Amino acid sequence: MRSLCIFGLALAGLITSSPPAHSRGFSWFFAHSRPVGNCSGQQVVATYYVSGRRTASGRAFAAGEMTAAHRTLPFGSRVTVTNPQNGSSVTVVINDRGPFTRGVTLDLSAGAARAIGMHGTQWVCML
Repeated sequence: MRSLCIFGLALAGLITSSPPAHSRGFSWFFAHSRPVGNCSGQQVVATYYVSGRRTASGRAFAAGEMTAAHRTLPFGSRVTVTNPQNGSSVTVVINDRGPFTRGVTLDLSAGAARAIGMHGTQWVCML
């Protein structure tokens, strides 16, 4: 009985000390998350990035600007991104290529992610 109790406490410690969902990796994210809320556009997965030198369009990367990377949209395209968890939206300009992770559609600048209250990899609505 005592060993079962110790095992239970150890298991509880592992569960409560698990890293947050966004830091567990993309395979965990795709296995455990689904789009939420209504979306009049396309529900896609977005990440964000905070550093870089030059974007693929040739502009200097500025983390505070409302920009994003997309694999195929033309540079200069404007996309409205909405966080379905809180309803916040931002319009970003596509100025970079990426993301290059399978299943992820947008890489937002840190400023754009902050503007919609995004804290990690998540589903967003893209118009």
